[in-house]
Amino acid sequence: MDQKYGNIKGGNLKPKHAPVAFSKEQLKDLFRGFDCNKDGLLSKDELKKAFNSLGSRVPAFRTLAALQHADENGDGFISEEELEALVQYALGLGYTNKMG
Repeated sequence: MDQKYGNIKGGNLKPKHAPVAFSKEQLKDLFRGFDCNKDGLLSKDELKKAFNSLGSRVPAFRTLAALQHADENGDGFISEEELEALVQYALGLGYTNKMG
């Protein structure tokens, strides 16, 4: 058996450390962790840092698109009430946890 792969019985040919998609809760926790000033709002800069940490190749674009998608009141921030829409947007991009 190849060292890189797990149990081959039953057709499981996935690498042992395959990237795993983030869960909703993991993404919520990740985004909340980037609220650097702890004001309960995610600014453009905080969102950009979060998307960068997710591995986005274009975090500035992702930030603007996320605000367009999730900033329901148009204030330029993502509030706790808008976090669900942000998470849904991020889930749709297919980011994976490389440590999975």
